[in-house]
Amino acid sequence: MKKVLLSFILIPFVFGCTPKAEKGAEITGTVKNLTSGFFILGGPGGAKDSIHIDANGNFTHAIPGLAKTSHYYLLSGAQDYMPFKVSPGMKLKVSFDASAFKTSLLFEGKGSDINTYLVAKTNAAGQMNYDDYKLEPALFRAKQDSILTVEKALLAQAKKDDATDKIWKTEEAEVVFGWANNLLMFENYHGYFAKLTDYKAPADYFSFEKDLDLNQVAYAGSAAFKQYVSMMVQKGVSVKVDALKKADSTQTINSSKIRTETAQELLKNDAVLDNFLFEAISSDVQWKDIDKDVQENIDFFLGRCKDTSLVNQLNATVADWKKLAGGQPAFEFSGKDMQGNTVKLSDFKGKLVYVDVWATWCGPCKYEIPYLDTLETDYHGKNIVFISYSIDEDHAAWLKFVPENKLQGVQIIGEKAWQSDLCIKYKIMGVPTFMLFDQEGKIVSVKMTRPSDKATRKKFDSLL
Repeated sequence: MKKVLLSFILIPFVFGCTPKAEKGAEITGTVKNLTSGFFILGGPGGAKDSIHIDANGNFTHAIPGLAKTSHYYLLSGAQDYMPFKVSPGMKLKVSFDASAFKTSLLFEGKGSDINTYLVAKTNAAGQMNYDDYKLEPALFRAKQDSILTVEKALLAQAKKDDATDKIWKTEEAEVVFGWANNLLMFENYHGYFAKLTDYKAPADYFSFEKDLDLNQVAYAGSAAFKQYVSMMVQKGVSVKVDALKKADSTQTINSSKIRTETAQELLKNDAVLDNFLFEAISSDVQWKDIDKDVQENIDFFLGRCKDTSLVNQLNATVADWKKLAGGQPAFEFSGKDMQGNTVKLSDFKGKLVYVDVWATWCGPCKYEIPYLDTLETDYHGKNIVFISYSIDEDHAAWLKFVPENKLQGVQIIGEKAWQSDLCIKYKIMGVPTFMLFDQEGKIVSVKMTRPSDKATRKKFDSLL
């Protein structure tokens, strides 16, 4: 099921690969009526590959270094989306007709059982839309309960090559906690879409929470379970923060410390707690600079976690991000301008450089364009350059968009979209991403504030 996701409830997840027992997987198949000549294969952590087909519509794609079952998706066209799972050693055959993507999708070979079920589940559940969140609580609950009943029946009836495979236990959690997540998100979404300020659902609406156990180790592989745990912890954090603000609105609140304390109160199983802390801290490191508060959480986790796999993954992640910390030398990157000339970051040494990594298909990216234009106008003639780096796969769309929208600054595009040097070297997992480099060619921040944020101007002014 597709889920609407808003910024105020966004909970990012990190999918890491353990360094042990690395095995690959292989996906082959045949596609008909694919007008673009390729489809998108999305993978863990936001990775995307363009899978090109040959003259007969065939393709082969290897996934090396796959150490655990991971979530992937197929994207054919702008809206045709289908999730599936890949495990180490799978040799999965996929076929579909792009003109009837969801109804023609067929899986064969090892792994076809779980993925055939996922297709049936996705098609049966349908697509949630904004109007669902305008429903009154009882009607919304009734609709979600109906979907839950259908999905439980599909899971019970699904052909299972090995019913003891833990992938089915994970899917059990996906069904139950996917339902619970939708219920839990209703209050915020209903208030937004029904335009009701400070909306609060009836107290008895949340009665479902008491029947769900947060300490089920068997569900640890489920993204829906992790999301539910994360939202319940955040719910507890919000209650505590609101109380502290009410008591003294001037005090500085360390919300990350409160998050750790709340998690310890709710999550009594060590493995569940360790997994939550790992996901939460990995997300912090991905999206925020490693400041004192983040480092304290890292140290706390490393001091308590007995799972060497998680410890090793976090240590590796932190080490990688510290190479991108403020004051470190910038990694070179380049792109092509509108005339096809190569433009490099080092071309602008001696100037402050603000980089916008974006794409023409990205709504939030386009939202920031007017603010970026204003910055470029206001700082014109000062020792700063603005680079807009597109990761568009469709170069023609970029070539059309830039002049039509009279974009300012240095406009360049990467050669390999998500696989460009910039995305790989700077660990770009989503757009828009903004970065700032100083006059000496050193990193100021690879997680810089957006043009619409007042803090951006303050940072510029402090360095000019």
